[in-house]
This record gives sequence, structure tokens and C-alpha cells, in this order.
Amino acid sequence: MNYLIKNVSSKQELEKTFDFFKMIFIGMPVVDNPEYSLEKWEERMKNHGDLMLYASLDSEVIGIVFGRINDNYSITIGPVAVHENHRGIGIAKEMIFLLEERATHYGIHSINLGAVESAERFYSKLGYTGSLLIQSQIHSIEQLLSLNNRYKVEFTNIYDGKVSQVCLELTEPDRDLQKEYEAAFPGCYTQMMYWKNI
Repeated sequence: MNYLIKNVSSKQELEKTFDFFKMIFIGMPVVDNPEYSLEKWEERMKNHGDLMLYASLDSEVIGIVFGRINDNYSITIGPVAVHENHRGIGIAKEMIFLLEERATHYGIHSINLGAVESAERFYSKLGYTGSLLIQSQIHSIEQLLSLNNRYKVEFTNIYDGKVSQVCLELTEPDRDLQKEYEAAFPGCYTQMMYWKNI
């Protein structure tokens, strides 16, 4: 298959890739995340468009891997998506490895991302290490910590001044614990996070 991997370098390319993102993640909370807004990506494109990659086939977007540089000299990858007709042939893997390579030019040594359940094994295979992020706008960090007696706490944080976050160190997903959290704390959200030192 003769797809091309390019980086976003114009507003037109950004709009095409953003439309693809919205189509793939339709109905998911990530679409409404301010960090994933068109305006934010347009701002990032000015200095770091080479970290916003997309795969193109016959002028159509078939995959995206976007990275953004954080204040602590790390990169957060996301969104990551490949059209269902083109999955399983290495498009996302190729884009992630290219993004990792480019990240080193900015002095970045750490990459992190959140994974949907179906992608967790994919990131493990690429050398990423997992941890469980638990978030709630309703419950305190102390409440969220009270349910865990199995895993080491990697960090706690209050995100954006209103979201309590607890991150637990675990190498494999623990679905039972995720269900326990979501049952014990209605409105709480759990997701596997992955990171890699490059």
C-alpha cells in the first residue's frame, strides 16, 4: 500500500486531520477536551507541526498521531487513530516511531499517552510501560486512595484545579480494580496510561 506519512504544515491539512479525529472518536469525551481543540492544535502547529503526523492515501487521511510538548520536557501523544480499513499493517507504529525520533531533536526524553482498552497491548509491544490513572471531579484524592491496597502510588495531582488524580503503578491492566473504582465512586473515570523513556 502506497500511503505517505506527512506532518501537518497548513491550516487545510490541520482541518482535514481534525475532521478525521472527530469522525474516529465521535461520541467520546476526548472530542470535547479543550487540549484537543482545533485552536490548540493550530497554535502548536506553528512551532511543532513536525510532531503532528498523518498518513495519507490517495489524498485521504487514513491515520493520525499527534504529539504535544509539555512544560516538563516530555511529550504527550494523542490522539492516535487509524481508519478501520487500514489497521494492522503498521501505520500507527511507523508514525509513533517517527514521532519518537523527532522528539529527541527537541531534547525530549519521555513520552506518555492514554490508551483505549483495545490499544493497550499495542503500546506494550512498542516498549511503553503502563500505569492506571484514576480521575474524579467529585471525589478527593484521599477518597480515591482509600480503595487501593494493591499497588504503589506513582503520583497524586489536582489537574486544572478541579480534577483529583491518582496514578497507580501496575504493569498489566487490572479490570477488576477499574470496575471497583467506577462502582465505588460514581462519576470517577479510570484509564491505562503508558510512558516510555527515549
